[in-house]
Amino acid sequence: MTADAVRRRVEEAVVDGWFRHPPEIVRVMSTAPTPAVARAFVYEWTKFSRRFPRWVGAVVSNCPHFDVIAFEVENLMSEVVRDPAAGTNHHELLIRLGTGAGSDRSTIEAHESSGAARDAFAWWWEMARQPDWLLGFTAINGLEILGDRALPRAYGLAQGTGLAPDPWAATGIAPDALEFFRVSDEADAGHGSETVDIIARYTPAERADEVLGVLDESMHRLRKMMDATWELAGALEQEERVGRR
Repeated sequence: MTADAVRRRVEEAVVDGWFRHPPEIVRVMSTAPTPAVARAFVYEWTKFSRRFPRWVGAVVSNCPHFDVIAFEVENLMSEVVRDPAAGTNHHELLIRLGTGAGSDRSTIEAHESSGAARDAFAWWWEMARQPDWLLGFTAINGLEILGDRALPRAYGLAQGTGLAPDPWAATGIAPDALEFFRVSDEADAGHGSETVDIIARYTPAERADEVLGVLDESMHRLRKMMDATWELAGALEQEERVGRR
């Protein structure tokens, strides 16, 4: 099996396992998002954002390949220090999104993750720390493939990633608060493609099934987390309706 064949299998796994039947909250974020959806997303995703750098660092600690390390370090700069396209890091952009959607920093930071998210976090931490860097990389960075807007289009699908800025303009959230989506949409389009390249380049033919199994499990964990986030969005919408009465 060539690297091109592995790449094709990775892409097909993501298209079939995610984009053909996305979580409901991703579908709504791609078409008709609301401020409550934004708040729910921020409440849960800030917890992911806090942990992601540690997972990436654990993968780096086990990886002997300089090109992969360079990719991860650049990734960490955007997440933790400053994205060149924004002037701040992705976590702060999430906080800005949440406040623009009607919340505040203390409420966002005090939010307790859903059980599905906590289970996923524990699994991603375990995968990142285990000695096989390729499996750790696939589990953690493989999630960035889900943000590659070009991938579903290449397979004839209209489904978006949920990160495209345009659908969010109708929510009434101020444009500067929506910068997270502009920056993430641009970053993940590149990171997702590069992640596929790295997995394809370093996966031996005899390990392709094993690596793809990890990718499938990672998407499954994220799907459960996003389903819980959708439930939270529904609860927040209900609170808004009661408050308006």
